[in-house]
Amino acid sequence: MTQEKSFSLETVRQAFQDRATWFYLMLEEAKDQGFDAEAIAKKSIFRYGQMKGQAMEPTSDMEELVKQFAKPVSQAVFEMNIAKVTPEEAVIEFHHCPLVAAWQERHGCTVEQTDVLCDWAVQGDRGIMSCFPDFEFIPEKRIGAGDACCRMVFRKKKS
Repeated sequence: MTQEKSFSLETVRQAFQDRATWFYLMLEEAKDQGFDAEAIAKKSIFRYGQMKGQAMEPTSDMEELVKQFAKPVSQAVFEMNIAKVTPEEAVIEFHHCPLVAAWQERHGCTVEQTDVLCDWAVQGDRGIMSCFPDFEFIPEKRIGAGDACCRMVFRKKKS
């Protein structure tokens, strides 16, 4: 008999914040040890995104892509708004980022610092989208860069 577990939104956000903390501390330590933290972060997070993308169902349908990318739990955690979905383009806005919240609240990061960390974290989304060759992925706005929301645009590539 399998028992279904339910977790509060705050518990899930806390898990994301914990991930942001170890990400931050690991990269600080890499820099302190003389390693290229940016190269390490970008490559490893992109590979993680590819793993997630490979676990998704291949599709060339925009609506199906959005369903897979913006699952209900992610929508709640990141306060996502699916602003637009057409066969050619989709726009998803994130109004909360637990990673940026952790970097600011736990580590006192400035917008300049969260901009860099966020750019590195978005490599995961880029990795996911590398598994969907029919689409272009454009992160137009990012909370980490000081924008009010993250605005992710997905466009169907021209044949």
